[in-house]
Amino acid sequence: MKTTLKSIIIIFIILFSLSLLTSISYADSAMQYFSEGNSLFEAGKIEEAIQSYNKAIELNPNLAEIHYNKGVALFNLKKYNEAIESYNRSIELAPNFKEAYLNKSICLLVVSKFEEALETVNKFIEMSPNEPNGYTVKGSILIMIEKYEEALEVSNKVIAMNPNNQSVLSVAYSNKGYALVWLKKPKEALEACNKSLELSGDNLDAHIAISLAHSSLGNYEEAVNWCDKAIKIDPNAVEPYINKSNYLVNLGKSKEALECCSKASELNVPQNPVYESIILTNKSAALIFENNYEEALAAAEKAIELDPKNALAYVNKANALNMAGSYDEALSFSDKAIEIDPDCGEAYGAKGSALFYLGRFDESIETCKKAIELSPENIILCVQAYTNIGSSLSEKGMYEEALKNLDKALELPSKNAKAISIAYSNKAYALIGLEKFEDALECANKAIEADPSNVMGYSNKSSVLMRLSRYKEALECCDEAIKLNIADYAVYNNKGLALESQGKLGKALEAFNKSLELNPDYKNAQDNIQRVSTKLTIRRVLLIFGIFAFVTAITIATVIFIVLRKRKTTVQSINPPMPEPFLNYDELNQK
Repeated sequence: MKTTLKSIIIIFIILFSLSLLTSISYADSAMQYFSEGNSLFEAGKIEEAIQSYNKAIELNPNLAEIHYNKGVALFNLKKYNEAIESYNRSIELAPNFKEAYLNKSICLLVVSKFEEALETVNKFIEMSPNEPNGYTVKGSILIMIEKYEEALEVSNKVIAMNPNNQSVLSVAYSNKGYALVWLKKPKEALEACNKSLELSGDNLDAHIAISLAHSSLGNYEEAVNWCDKAIKIDPNAVEPYINKSNYLVNLGKSKEALECCSKASELNVPQNPVYESIILTNKSAALIFENNYEEALAAAEKAIELDPKNALAYVNKANALNMAGSYDEALSFSDKAIEIDPDCGEAYGAKGSALFYLGRFDESIETCKKAIELSPENIILCVQAYTNIGSSLSEKGMYEEALKNLDKALELPSKNAKAISIAYSNKAYALIGLEKFEDALECANKAIEADPSNVMGYSNKSSVLMRLSRYKEALECCDEAIKLNIADYAVYNNKGLALESQGKLGKALEAFNKSLELNPDYKNAQDNIQRVSTKLTIRRVLLIFGIFAFVTAITIATVIFIVLRKRKTTVQSINPPMPEPFLNYDELNQK
């Protein structure tokens, strides 16, 4: 991220404005107002000073010094475009007024008119080739237009001049530090910036450059610390807040990053759309990590509107589109970012993700390798790139190779919990492919521990538990994801499988239907619905048959019982009466 060198601007405005505020004296009324304006300026009454300068100009509009001092006062009120107009008028009246050229170039630098600023400061250098001040401002401009080798050369020229003014020399060293950071020499940059602070301990730009150097080394906590130190030096400086928001995103502290973006936007002057574009770019990155893809997309689009050459804004738009499932669009905006900046590793990272989601795994692998090659210092990008390579290899069934790349992702000193969690999730997936279920379970648990909102962690964990026949735990895992309101189609599908394994076919069918509702093209859910529906149909048929058989059996038994009962009753009714007892012969004679 490039930042305007605000402390340099302040140093040079003070150097030249104060020496000229009292450099002329005339006895007429205009000069009385001029002198009055100077006194008010020195007393910090800037608005009143401008009023006095305006009165002096009304009385004598042809004095270059009055317009010049008015420009200085306007600069101090951050009215940079008006200050430029005053310097232009001063130059019209006195074409050799070299200090006006220098201060004008500084104002142009602030409002991001870099080419015009360079042209203007070169005119000052033509007039004063032996003065280090012009070269120092030129070095600042060259950094902003990304001509780092030239900026380094100019900064070394100032250092070789060894100016008596320690503030100017300090700025030369901080400029050198900036150039070395962008030339990917962060350790040398730290040396230059430390030298800058030895000369001027409150050099804001040295603090900012040191934060950039630490971020290049992956020391994001230290980078944040140096931003905080810069903020203490100048609480109204926008640059430390911009950079701090970037570092916080890399640390996975997206909410804090959003707060920094808000503060930066509050401090940013309306004349600097480039700054606002950078702020919105960082905001979009933080919103992506907050899973707020709509707002992230809106922030990225606004950033592009403010600065159509902001490659990272296109990158973040691509990333937001990837997360929203618009992969073809994401691919298109990644290519646009690469067109703007062919060396933008982040653009290749976003493109690699889009290609992965589109199932173009070989292209994704090569694109992610390019991202790593271009930006090896960007730890979070490299973690994501190695993860995408591993994921692509897993999809190709090359699980061992996938694990090697996923391990590379996890070996990097990333502090971003979400990126780490995704790497562990993908490692779990590769281990499932190798049927190393216990190891896969461990990785899935680490993914959830790193980021409890990572739905892929729950999906892979429930899949592993199913394969280990731990159906109850698998169901609990799915329910936990649903309770957290992060469940996706894969989680609901796994829940359905767990319920099916427990014989709860009706509830399983509900889960599969929910999975298909979330992803209408999910073939596994379609197949599972068909299978479970068939099982339920068979179960219903068997149930009906069972009921019918039971009822039939009961009916037959009842009929048999009734028949037997009737038969018994009939036999008893037709039985002849028992005869009288037979009398024997003796008994008969007695009678």
